Amino acid sequence: MDSEANPDLELARRAAAGDEAAWRAIYVATRERLFSLLAYQLGNREEAMDVLQDTYVSAIRGIGSYRGEGSLEAWMAGIAIHQAQSWKRRFLKKRKQTDPLPEALDTAAPPGGDPEARRRLAAALTQLSDRQRHAVLLHEWMGYSFAEIGSILGTSEATARVHAFRGRDALRALLGDSPAPDAAASLMEQRS
Repeated sequence: MDSEANPDLELARRAAAGDEAAWRAIYVATRERLFSLLAYQLGNREEAMDVLQDTYVSAIRGIGSYRGEGSLEAWMAGIAIHQAQSWKRRFLKKRKQTDPLPEALDTAAPPGGDPEARRRLAAALTQLSDRQRHAVLLHEWMGYSFAEIGSILGTSEATARVHAFRGRDALRALLGDSPAPDAAASLMEQRS
């Protein structure tokens, strides 16, 4: 793909060549949404900050592999999800060796709205499979296409669509008649 036709590819090429301004532009354009994605994935804002740093370190090392086939933010979201999965494996392994998991982790709910509804939504998200949670958050909150989600998750577009639909159905069943569906609906509003 021609870098002149794809500003993300041009930015990535400049960053790969060591252009600090390009890295700063990538960071500014992606940090807030990637942090929110990680906070939802991990349920802990402090850990999300650490994993976000790991995400950028991995991106710096691998920026030369970005081919411009999707948005640079979607490529970064894929790295962030993989970093979150690695963190969860390390966290669970460490917890297994030491203490039982606490009943409630510090959930990172979206700002605004009813705090109880946000808490229920965050708790319901933890009940989904990893792939369903990823697909729902990437589509409903981050606004990615199913093709981009499939690329991030390493699945086909159709499989990404199935994970998102099943995840939404599971959320509806888990949340029932609570005000939490309103919090879920606010995911779409927060994308902008």
